Amino acid sequence: MQKSVKYLMALAAVAVIAGCDTLASGEAPGVPESANPERGINVAELLSGELAESAGPPLNVNSYMWRAALDTIDFLPIASSDPFGGVITTDWGTPSGSAAERFRATVFIQSAELSAGALNVSVFRQVNGGQGWVDAPVSASTVRQLEDAVLLRARELRREAAAAADN
Repeated sequence: MQKSVKYLMALAAVAVIAGCDTLASGEAPGVPESANPERGINVAELLSGELAESAGPPLNVNSYMWRAALDTIDFLPIASSDPFGGVITTDWGTPSGSAAERFRATVFIQSAELSAGALNVSVFRQVNGGQGWVDAPVSASTVRQLEDAVLLRARELRREAAAAADN
């Protein structure tokens, strides 16, 4: 019994030592050459578009609407933003002149089209009644005004880009 345990231990040690020889020293497993920080950026790849192709997935949201949403809700602190998923979440913020209420918003951009159907805004409101912050209703017109402001700004950005392209 003791002889077979020693035999298994020796066999395991040989397997471990043999497995250590597959990588050269300093080489990391599974890291592609393009991810090597010492390699840098090749100008030929940059000009040919190879670098852009390997940069990641394309945005599935309208870029004008994305920038417009960030511009429109800039009075609230951004908690997180996901340009690939089209979600912008803010933290609680107090607009100037109203210390007794605070707002939080979430913007969903659900398409690459510049349309009202691709935009969904949720607004949350709390009021400070002396006992701390309490949830309060948000009027539908407030949400609609915010959505309209995002769409208007997105159209402005698109017009500016078209005018710049014409020049």
